[in-house]
Amino acid sequence: MTSEPQPGALAPEPPTSWFGVALGLGLGALAAYHLFKLPPVLPILLQKYDYGLLAAGSFMSIYAAIGLATSALLGTRLQRYGMPPFLLAAALLFIAGSVITLAAPAAVASMLVARGLEGLGFAILAVAAPVLATASAGRRHKTIAIALFAAWIPLGQLVAMAVAHPFAEGAEWRPVWWAGIGLTVIVIALGWRAAQRHAPRRGAADTGGPKPLSDFPRADRWALVLVAATFMLWSTEIFVMLTWLPQYLVEARGLGGEATILAYAVPSILVLIFNVLGGFLLRAGIPLAPLLVVSLAFQAAVWLLLPYLDGAALGLAGLVVFGIAAGITPTCLFAAPALILGAENAGGSAFGIVMTGRNVGVLVGPILLPPVLLAMGAWQGIGPVFGSITLAAALAAMVLGVMLARR
Repeated sequence: MTSEPQPGALAPEPPTSWFGVALGLGLGALAAYHLFKLPPVLPILLQKYDYGLLAAGSFMSIYAAIGLATSALLGTRLQRYGMPPFLLAAALLFIAGSVITLAAPAAVASMLVARGLEGLGFAILAVAAPVLATASAGRRHKTIAIALFAAWIPLGQLVAMAVAHPFAEGAEWRPVWWAGIGLTVIVIALGWRAAQRHAPRRGAADTGGPKPLSDFPRADRWALVLVAATFMLWSTEIFVMLTWLPQYLVEARGLGGEATILAYAVPSILVLIFNVLGGFLLRAGIPLAPLLVVSLAFQAAVWLLLPYLDGAALGLAGLVVFGIAAGITPTCLFAAPALILGAENAGGSAFGIVMTGRNVGVLVGPILLPPVLLAMGAWQGIGPVFGSITLAAALAAMVLGVMLARR
């Protein structure tokens, strides 16, 4: 005879669905692809259409402006209404934006409209993807799922670079946009299936899902805000590097198209690897806040030493150190909501707040570089400015560590 479950007994925890975790990562990588399909071909676009540096920076920052205006709202709506309809909306936005770019690439206004539509699709997936990845993992695999998801940005970058590389020497950019449309159809279709199986259901907050943030102590909510602030400062400096490194390599280092993309890939590959290794470090018991502080300190050191990184060997060493450290940082930041609120409460509302902080940094970073570069007069002069911003992020992480220790 099979025994009946006792009243009040806890239901067995569902096993980890690695399909759901992979699709959470895939949705995030799709969003990152659309954001980062621009930098590898930006030198080509600037040569063909002469947008100017400030306009080109705005093509990246508009993603963040849209995300900043919508992330918190999207988080609560996803938690209330469920994920599948939002995935369909993201697909339509990505496709519409890509079509507009292909039709009218020379006009700054049409490019901004196109990138704005894609930015709204990005904002949807930036909240939905980590929720799907973490919801698909059992408790013992949560940290690994978070670490895998933290690789969404470098994975999307690497796919964009792999697509762009064969066309770089021929000064072609349109195939990168057509590939984005194809990837959107495939990944969103698979993500829809995974979301129906594993994502929190509509109205989950009322049926044992993530608790509203208002139910948590004020100290926990402030800790979550501090995570968002750290994410904001880090995103400011990292998106300067991610957006403008190809242009720096062309102008300051004199590299050609293919060589630029290969050099640009070095930190992205290391970020991808150390995203995952960072998760294993957290799972091994290394405290989150000190690990976050150390990773930010190494990135700050590379920025501050930028004027002295002359020559290929020193430049490559700087990219390697930066990539390793920048890989650990987002793993810590994405793991923080689960540490603060509990793994079962790291839902749309929590990630909406964290992604709002991130979006402020992504908004500021790409458009901050042109005036800083103009003021400093040379690429090497920007290092101390963005190194100081990274040190501020490390200081915020230290305060977060004090708050977590007091808990």
